[in-house]
Amino acid sequence: MTYNKVLTLLIVMLMAIGTFAQKSKRLKNVVLSKSDASEVIPLRVSQVPTGTFVNSESNKQSRNETMRPVLVSGFYISESEITNAQYKEFVNWVRDSIAAKKLGGQYITINGTDTSINWKHAGKINYNDGAIAQQLGDLMLDPSMTIGRKKGFNPEKIVYLLEGFNYQEAVKKENEGRNPNDFVYRININIYPDTLCWMRDFGYSNNEQMAVSYFSSNKYQNHPVVGVSWKQATAFCDWMTKHKINVLQRRNKKSVGGKCRLPTETEWLYAAKLNQLDADNKVEDTKNDKIATSDSSIVFTKGNIFPVDVNNAPKGKIGLYNLTDNVMEWTNTSYYEGGENFTNRFNPDIQWGTPETESKAMRRKVIRGGSWKDTPKFLTTSNRSYDDMDATHSYLGFRIIVNLPEN
Repeated sequence: MTYNKVLTLLIVMLMAIGTFAQKSKRLKNVVLSKSDASEVIPLRVSQVPTGTFVNSESNKQSRNETMRPVLVSGFYISESEITNAQYKEFVNWVRDSIAAKKLGGQYITINGTDTSINWKHAGKINYNDGAIAQQLGDLMLDPSMTIGRKKGFNPEKIVYLLEGFNYQEAVKKENEGRNPNDFVYRININIYPDTLCWMRDFGYSNNEQMAVSYFSSNKYQNHPVVGVSWKQATAFCDWMTKHKINVLQRRNKKSVGGKCRLPTETEWLYAAKLNQLDADNKVEDTKNDKIATSDSSIVFTKGNIFPVDVNNAPKGKIGLYNLTDNVMEWTNTSYYEGGENFTNRFNPDIQWGTPETESKAMRRKVIRGGSWKDTPKFLTTSNRSYDDMDATHSYLGFRIIVNLPEN
């Protein structure tokens, strides 16, 4: 990159800081979800301005974190983790779009060679209608295979097509001149959460209720969605970009080009630094206080032993909830020991491969923050781990980043 290009880029980023009011208003029109059920928490975001910071944490789990100043471009980040209700909207959208294509007729619109979903009708499909259920075939579970012989959807059939471009490969010198289509990947992702992760994570424990009802019951609709892999979280972001943000931008006659994605590790850390409630990065010091009883063998704790409502905590300085507890969070960054030795100081990030990658080392993604299952020692923004991009856990969720064009 030439000096002039770098200078221009820095000027653009500095100008972006001064456009907060206009940008925030536009973002509200595009991203703020509305629901007929007033008790459902809408998706809200906070602005993180362009800035420089040094990650000086010295946690043993963070030895490989960079100690040099890095420049981070401004972005919007969701105030809380994505909830069951918000993720369920995604699942239902995919379910309805698959059903509409199978049913045809009034549920689709054909314009020449282009076929699209007619959401005026697709959003009102009566799945309890026996004739419709029969037409949907294997999208519906055979009642004889369910408890209580109830009708239901086959989670294995709720699949989202994720398409992307492998910039890391395309930029290599040896690939210069190749057809751009060579770097496009398409992968079908089953998006229904792994509801059995509760039993898998904590074998021989009484978690049957959580496995059965955590995602399906309205009781937990404002709790963070869990049992979602990195791939599923990425699919959610792709859906938000194409079918929420870009659609509403066009409808409101705004510039199209906004993008929803998972935060990089650096962005997550930068937001966490700005969000600290005090210099010691302490949140709710009394959260894990113990209450003794007359029986010295029994001790009650104020801490949570399951995920809680995403807004059931104090906001930080920039309006973010639960960066140190509730659930750990996926980032978009690939895990690599010693990666700080070769990352850029401008928006540092490490990306290996694509969701199709088979290499175990290249499939590892960084996870940040503490969770409901952690002891106080790990309820900190310094807590760092990694897992396979297909891994699912009852203590792992995600929040999103939104970038928007300036015009």
